[in-house]
Amino acid sequence: MYKLVAIDLDGTLVTDEKELMPKTIEVIKEASKKGVKIMISSGRSFYRLEKYIDALGLRKENQCTICFNGGMIVENRTKEILYSKNLEPEEIKELIQLGRTLELPIMIYTKNTHYVEKVPQIVQDNKKNLKGMNLKKVRFDEINFNEEINYIYKVCFIDKPKTIIEKRKEIPKEFFEKYEITSSVPEYLEIVKKGIKKSEAIKFVMEKYHIKQEEVMAIGDGENDVEMLSFAGLGIAMENASDFVKEFANVVTTSNNHDGVANAIEKYILKI
Repeated sequence: MYKLVAIDLDGTLVTDEKELMPKTIEVIKEASKKGVKIMISSGRSFYRLEKYIDALGLRKENQCTICFNGGMIVENRTKEILYSKNLEPEEIKELIQLGRTLELPIMIYTKNTHYVEKVPQIVQDNKKNLKGMNLKKVRFDEINFNEEINYIYKVCFIDKPKTIIEKRKEIPKEFFEKYEITSSVPEYLEIVKKGIKKSEAIKFVMEKYHIKQEEVMAIGDGENDVEMLSFAGLGIAMENASDFVKEFANVVTTSNNHDGVANAIEKYILKI
C-alpha cells in the first residue's frame, strides 16, 4: 500500500492552462480520505501552490508540500517551515553574474517574492503563470541577501527553450559541480544549492512520518523529477514527459491534459 504520493505540479498535476481537472480533485480527495499523504512537489514557492492545496483539500495537519525543488518543506495547515536551505549571498551574486555573462533573463526567488531587474518576455507572455505571482522589479545589487526576508532559494534563467538548451552548454563545468542545475519546464533553467533535490526532500518527509521507500509513489514529467521518480517505490512519468524522463520511471500514465495523475492514483491506490 502506498502511503505517500509526491506529485509535481506544472506539466503533471495541472493542465497546460494551469488548471486542476475535476477528476483529479475528486480522486485526490478520495485517496486523502483513505489516509494517503498527497504531497505537491514543485519548483514553485509555497504561496503559489496554496490555491491548489486548498482546492485539493490538503490544508490538513501532517500534510506538507515540497517547494523550490526541495529547498523548502512546508506543513500545509500551520505553514510551519519544516526544512529550509537557501543560497548564500556570495552564491547568489555568482549566479547572477553567470546569468549576465550568458545574457539570459534572471529571476530570483525568496519565500514570498520573485525579484527581477526586468520582467522576462516569457513571463510576460504567460498570463496564466503571471497571475498571482508577487513579482517585484529591483536592482539585484541593492538587495541585502543577509536579511531573512531576502533569503534566496532559487535562481532561474528564463528564455525560449532553444536558447536555454544552447546557453546551458556554455555554463562552466564547475557550476554543475557546485550547484543543482535542472529544468521543470523547457523555458526555465533552475539553480539551487548543491544537494537540494525532490528525492532528498521526500526522504525527510519519510523519516518524519515513518514511511518506507516502497510505500512512496512519485508522479512527474520534468528533468527536476527524475531523481524522485527513480527513488520512489513506484515512479510514474506523464505521457507528456520526454523520453529522457520516462527512462527513470517504472510506468507511464496519460498526459496532464488527460487526467494522468487521477488515472495513476485510481489504478495503484484506489484500485479502480
